[in-house]
Amino acid sequence: MFKSIYMNLFVTYLSVFLAIIILISFFMVSIFYREFTIQAEQNLENAGNRVNALMERYYNNEITRVELNSWINAMSYISNIKIYILNPDTSSLSVADDKDISLNVQIISDMTDIMNGATIKRMNPIKLSSEDEVVYVGMPLEYNGQVSGVILLFTPMTELNKISREVLNTMLGIVGVTILISAFAILRSSIRISEPIVEISNYAIELGRGREIPDIEIKSKDEIGRLGRSFNIMKKEILVAEQMRRDIVANVSHELRTPLTSIIGFLKGILDGVIKPEDEKKYLELAYNEANRLKDLTKEIVEVAKLESGSTKLNKERFVLNDLAKEVKIELDGMVSEKKLNFTLEEKVKNIVLFADKDRIRQVFINIINNSFKFTDKGYIKVTINRKDKNAIIQVADSGTGIKKDKISYLFNKFYTANEYGNATNGAGLGLNIVKNIVDMHDGTIKVDSEYGKGTKITIHIPIVFE
Repeated sequence: MFKSIYMNLFVTYLSVFLAIIILISFFMVSIFYREFTIQAEQNLENAGNRVNALMERYYNNEITRVELNSWINAMSYISNIKIYILNPDTSSLSVADDKDISLNVQIISDMTDIMNGATIKRMNPIKLSSEDEVVYVGMPLEYNGQVSGVILLFTPMTELNKISREVLNTMLGIVGVTILISAFAILRSSIRISEPIVEISNYAIELGRGREIPDIEIKSKDEIGRLGRSFNIMKKEILVAEQMRRDIVANVSHELRTPLTSIIGFLKGILDGVIKPEDEKKYLELAYNEANRLKDLTKEIVEVAKLESGSTKLNKERFVLNDLAKEVKIELDGMVSEKKLNFTLEEKVKNIVLFADKDRIRQVFINIINNSFKFTDKGYIKVTINRKDKNAIIQVADSGTGIKKDKISYLFNKFYTANEYGNATNGAGLGLNIVKNIVDMHDGTIKVDSEYGKGTKITIHIPIVFE
């Protein structure tokens, strides 16, 4: 029905507030009415007790009948109470204002109980003849311990109704003023809440269309303010992600185009006869190597996509980390020996049992050692296996070119190659990104320490958890 958040907030808040005010008003009026009724009941009882005392004085000849009636009439007038003193046969002993009473069935029935010593209180309105509605109290007239008659005391509902109306009118006035003030406050509050949300919504639409938008300025420190600040952070992250996407597309295009261009060039040279027959084998080998590099690059791109999408599941098993490290060292010994590097494995703790995906951890070893090999022309590559508390530690240190401090934070970004550190490489910049994803999947951590020109040390902690 209401399409704007402003109207929804305003109508909702106002409806809830009105419902609360109406309920409170109802209970307040009910409480006031009950209190007035109780007060009327107490007044009737007190008047009845005073009448009993006067009748006792009358029976003891302390006052005359004329004096008795004068006292009763005065009490009736002052308290706005009609007082009747009746014999057991309902004949009058004394009647205020000298008016006879017309008894209805209810009162006649109550008089039987009153003659038996009971005090009857009827606070539900009844009618006497054509008079207004009244409430009454009936109590026994006692003398010398005996019930000698009945005292009936009536008070009209007119006064109670008048007071109730006055209270109700006062409450309605207060409610009306409160509603006006509250409606204005709710209106301001609804605008204050809805305006930033509408602004954020409009900015989100513009951002979705690829348009540049300024930061949202919301000074409040409540949830709306946090929403605005979160939107600004999200906007910046989206812009960064969009830039990264463009860079990735450009890098992938470049990485795929380079080997394809080489392969096409070599094959075209052979087909066109530009390359001499005796050189064909050499260029075919180059084309073969470029095709293999293209295959590896495609495999890495697919691997990164799977890891980041969450579609790759870990196949965890128990294995000895030390044995896996030894297998990897044997596998890579031939490659490292090409540069005559000192390639060593140090086991600070023996038989470290790990519950993890063995093939993925092998990939972590290979990618990090390959990375060290690319940037180390002389010196050493050292792999260290250790355990601390409940973590297995894998550390690979080298004496290579190192990484500049301001570039370390970018090391695990996709397609971020060493060329951007000022060092030549023919890699695609995906190996360490894969390592980071695998470590994260194992709830581990990875840290890089490097000094430009002196070497790099990568330390990985993998929790030892058995399920």
